[in-house]
Amino acid sequence: MATLQEALVAALDHQEAGRFAKADILYRRILQASPGHPHALHLWGILAALTGQPEEGAGRIGQAIAVAPDIADFHVNLARLQAALNRSDRAARHYAHAVALRPEEAETRFQRAVLLQDTGQAAAARTGFRTVLMLEPAHPGALLRLAAMEPGLGRAVAAARIDVALAPDDPVPWNELANRLKGMERQRGVRREAQREALARSAAAYGRGLVLLPGNPVLLNNRADSWLKLDRLERAEEDARAAVAAASGFAAGWNTLGSILMARGKAGEAVGAYEQAAGIDPATDVQPRFNRSIALLTLGRLAEGWDAYEQGWDAPSGRFPHARFPQPLWDGRPLGDGSLLVWGEQGLGDEVMFASLIPQLAGDGVRVVLDCDARLAPLLARGLPDTRPGVAVVGRSEPLSRRLTAPDIVAQIPAGSLPRLMRRRLEDFAGRQPAFLKADPDRVAEMRRRLADGQGEGRGEGCRLIGISWSSKNAAVGHLRSIPLDRLAQALRGALRGGAEDRPDVRLVSLQYGDVAAEAAAAGVTDPGLDAWSDIDGLAALIAAMDLVVSIDNSTVHLAGGLGCPTWALLPHAADWRWMQGRRDTVWYPSVRLFRQDTPGDWDGVLRELGEALQAG
Repeated sequence: MATLQEALVAALDHQEAGRFAKADILYRRILQASPGHPHALHLWGILAALTGQPEEGAGRIGQAIAVAPDIADFHVNLARLQAALNRSDRAARHYAHAVALRPEEAETRFQRAVLLQDTGQAAAARTGFRTVLMLEPAHPGALLRLAAMEPGLGRAVAAARIDVALAPDDPVPWNELANRLKGMERQRGVRREAQREALARSAAAYGRGLVLLPGNPVLLNNRADSWLKLDRLERAEEDARAAVAAASGFAAGWNTLGSILMARGKAGEAVGAYEQAAGIDPATDVQPRFNRSIALLTLGRLAEGWDAYEQGWDAPSGRFPHARFPQPLWDGRPLGDGSLLVWGEQGLGDEVMFASLIPQLAGDGVRVVLDCDARLAPLLARGLPDTRPGVAVVGRSEPLSRRLTAPDIVAQIPAGSLPRLMRRRLEDFAGRQPAFLKADPDRVAEMRRRLADGQGEGRGEGCRLIGISWSSKNAAVGHLRSIPLDRLAQALRGALRGGAEDRPDVRLVSLQYGDVAAEAAAAGVTDPGLDAWSDIDGLAALIAAMDLVVSIDNSTVHLAGGLGCPTWALLPHAADWRWMQGRRDTVWYPSVRLFRQDTPGDWDGVLRELGEALQAG
């Protein structure tokens, strides 16, 4: 048994160090020697989950529970996997078992309450969070969740206010109150108005703390972050500069200053601030180094930017998800007869943008297996096979397709790491960004006929179709990117009308995802009745049926650019890094034209420029 225990410890060491293949071998050997060993089955199940096999992991942990049903951790980890597999009822049962086995443990009760909240059982979740706070009064997750669920500013804020009342001349309670208020801004399900109210109150509470501790760099930095989230950028920069002036070795202050400068469109200055932050504490400088990469890419300093971009895997706010494949990371060298796995990362728009490099890979003779969001697979499969020697498109699934670990694949690379090898200069984009998505031609023709009311069969005849998208759901910056539909529709109609009656030969068509039928109808915009979130292939056909696409910065722009459709993108003042600074075109998509805010929030100037372009063209 001692030998088995040593093997189990060694397997766990391999697992925690990311040496998954070695851990798997050891677990198998342990289970050959001792079939049904519960701890080996449990850890082997966790390994399966870590390597993208949640179904297999759930089965293994279930076997462990069958052997040893009274170990709470087994039930907790199986509950997490069942929740990930959308089996909330099974997850709830295992959380209940764990709570019964370990009733005094607050964290298990908290996870169970989160599951209840996520499945719409608000009353039971509220009771669960209150029970957690009885066991652990300062549990931060329960405090914030309950605060978001209860009226007003919630129990957490109320407790902090009591502390302030008891010690009004002590800056520490004021800082804690401000932190609690700002924390509410991050809670799911809290309306944006309530989030902004909480942030405003947090800024005021930090201000009270600064009255008691003038010039305190931590309080200044925290208030600067609140101002940043409130889009009060001048005040944010003032506080952040005061923070680093008070403590030049304050890394968090420099990092906050960099983020504020980026929001103000000052990427060049932001690079310097991030460099200051990164040089202060090398052990904890991953986030500012990654932030610096974004600033460099914004400036078009691609070689430096892409090299630093690789640090995003270790940054709390960086690249995601980090899949683990057994093949070695590709360094750009020839692969012989082997294939290269390129796997998608981040959001749908990112997957489309980075996939624009695949045609060049295939054209250079690389056999590519492309892992992508399953919604994109039909578009990419139609657009890429004409390149040689060919691209195998694999829609992402759970568990992962065995094609992604097939023996012919000799190397792998995340899609976002390809530009580091292939686009180190702006000149590297020239002539190498073809349209690489292809919509279903039958669906394109059907949508064109239906939306144009059968007026002519060709694009040059009948109704002119302009597709529009106006909203971003990005939690952090969506409010900066979005524009009210009525303003956009009115500006387009005004430019097309030219002072006369509405043009019956022009139709505005919604390309917006989400439940927007009522909003579109109120603005006189045609809703095609398409689920633009789930049916990406249908959305692509709709985009391809348009004569022009006008969209804010969301996935619609990437799809339209990938299809090669004429597209006008409306960008906020501090646009995303991929659009760089000052450009009216984009290196990623030759068919996309950029319209930028001159100052933060100035959509009037963008819409005026948009109208002039419509009248001219």
